[in-house]
Amino acid sequence: MRSVLLAIVIGLVGAALIHIIIVLALPQWTGKDAWTRVTALGAQNRFYSLANEANLTGLYNEDPSIRSAVCHFDISNGPVRVVATGDVPIWTVSAYDASSNETYSMNDRSSIGESVNIAFVTPAQMLQMRRAMPALLEQAVLVELPRPEGYVVLRAVAPMPSHEPAVREFLAGAACLGLKFDPA
Repeated sequence: MRSVLLAIVIGLVGAALIHIIIVLALPQWTGKDAWTRVTALGAQNRFYSLANEANLTGLYNEDPSIRSAVCHFDISNGPVRVVATGDVPIWTVSAYDASSNETYSMNDRSSIGESVNIAFVTPAQMLQMRRAMPALLEQAVLVELPRPEGYVVLRAVAPMPSHEPAVREFLAGAACLGLKFDPA
């Protein structure tokens, strides 16, 4: 009797685990995961503004006071530098890998200056930069990513309608630049 109960409990736990795994893996199987949607927006190393209403891409802001832009990248052949400047009340930047796992985040309160200046690099590129830092990246926050493909989301908040023009200008002026790095 005891072994029958043990078999039933093991079966139920196994079934629950399989269901959880299937539910978590389903977006990658259907092509509706964030990475697929972001890459479908267009070429890499370019910011794309997201709408503030539901649309066919499935990428939009639900909060009307938040504006967002997204850029996907591949740092296999060189770092990617994300820069944005402007007088906005609040900004945040988050990097995600191709599996949509957040790998880095920063906001205006945790940054050194008031602008965004981040370079995403591979571990090998980080080692090369420690030997010879390019002048262009001397003031940048260097972020080592374990996987070369990913995307970055830049958000700015307009708590009042009067902030809207500054927020739009901040995102329109943002750059996601692929850099060639020659350590020689």
